[in-house]
Amino acid sequence: MTRARRALTTGLGAAVSTTVATTLIASGTGLASATAAEPAPGPAATAERGVLDLLKILDPAAILGALDGTAAPGDLLGLQRPRWDNPLGLLTVTESVQWLRDGVAVTGATGDSYLPTPDDVGKNLQAVVTGTVLGLVPVPSITGVVRILAPSTGGGGTTGDLTGTPPQLSGIPGVGSLLQILDPVWSLPGVSTSYQWFSDDVAIPGATGQTFVPGLAQAGTTIHARVTGLLAGLPLISLLTDYLPIPAAPEQKLGATSQPAVSGTAKVGGTVTVSDPQWNTDAVQHAYQWLRDGTPISGATTAAYLLTPADLGRAITATVTGTKKGFTRATVDTEPVTPAVGDAIVASVQPRLTGTPALGQTLTASPGTWGTGETPTFGYQWLRDGTVLSGVTGATYAVTAADLGRALAMRVTATRTAYAPGVFTTSAVTVPKAATSTTAKARKKKVRQGKAAVLKIVVDAGSVSPDGTVTVTEGARTLATVAVPKGRRTIRLKKLRPGKHTFLVGYAGSQTTATSTAKPVRVTVLKKKKRR
Repeated sequence: MTRARRALTTGLGAAVSTTVATTLIASGTGLASATAAEPAPGPAATAERGVLDLLKILDPAAILGALDGTAAPGDLLGLQRPRWDNPLGLLTVTESVQWLRDGVAVTGATGDSYLPTPDDVGKNLQAVVTGTVLGLVPVPSITGVVRILAPSTGGGGTTGDLTGTPPQLSGIPGVGSLLQILDPVWSLPGVSTSYQWFSDDVAIPGATGQTFVPGLAQAGTTIHARVTGLLAGLPLISLLTDYLPIPAAPEQKLGATSQPAVSGTAKVGGTVTVSDPQWNTDAVQHAYQWLRDGTPISGATTAAYLLTPADLGRAITATVTGTKKGFTRATVDTEPVTPAVGDAIVASVQPRLTGTPALGQTLTASPGTWGTGETPTFGYQWLRDGTVLSGVTGATYAVTAADLGRALAMRVTATRTAYAPGVFTTSAVTVPKAATSTTAKARKKKVRQGKAAVLKIVVDAGSVSPDGTVTVTEGARTLATVAVPKGRRTIRLKKLRPGKHTFLVGYAGSQTTATSTAKPVRVTVLKKKKRR
């Protein structure tokens, strides 16, 4: 037998366990000992034994890559799966793998190989391959124990009888320069080799050949490779090359081929947006900074910017900075825009009038609420029937006699810095006319035919001096309509026929006073006396 075959056989033999239950007890898995006394099988046990007879282990699972039942961190361990005796022959055996550390499952270790880590030093490693047929009672095959020892101080790494000199990297480090792995010299014949390249300890996708050409993505990083030796397709040992720093590539100049531009509503309260420039390369990342008269605006670092009162009449620009790995940083400025006054502010809570609209009462203006931002200053203008009351610009107003029967309203002007003033006119309130009472009395209740009946009429409106007209009627006939200056008038009714007369006197009211009617006045007209 050759030295290579003897070493491989020794490694395999040391890893094989032929006593499943004993191994489980030694590893602490808690399975019952195979030597413990078994009770006489009952019906259920007999049925289970029939199931177990479907699947038997001919050759147990074994760990490959260990020497004399030991290994060290970095020594890749392989798994030889068991060979099953399936009496039916047509049924598929479903297998699952779990590696154990001192009898406890190692999270995520469910494959055909396992690379011990420093955490495994001083621990016992095993693998359990569980076979099932038709999802029935599983049958486990457990490998022997491999003890993980602290690594030796000698170089090159060992696994069983397989050793190798450390692999080397050759070539000039740099972007676009070919690097090559100088394979280790293996201690056994027939060893195949696989490769994986790393950049800053992260595997480079697809970089699994003996050579590698660093690209811009690897500029400024550190390159190394892992070389794995395999026998019969099973990984037995992994070795690492030295780390090789790749210099950063000389930066190219990033240049804009078009200018960014500001678009949008250039007035206070409006939003402006800066477009990205075109560059002399693609995939450029952008950063933004808005400036007011050349000074950066705090927090204004996105492509869109909401113009504030502080921007009114100032020069607003945006700086766009382009960055890309391997290129110099470049900045480009927009042409300035000068924001105009913002739109007129609008009342979010409408102004209104409070108080009683009556003679001698006071009305008060509530200016309302005008959105968010700086509190506006307010101006007031009172209106009577929609006409401005000259000089009446306070927040309160005392109702006068001139307002009787008229509609009063208030116009609020709200002024906020950098915005057009907002104007709102309240709903009008009508001041009732002054109430009146009209009295009419006959100077004489009886008069001779041919004489006039004299009526004294008084219209009272309290503190208001009424004017307008009164009308005297008798039945459906109007006898007189006359003015009542200052509410007083005497009327002479002539050419009355003899008999009883009932007169009604009605006041027509005015712009400021209400109508009223006097109580009926009765006068008797006597026939003329006959001359003797």
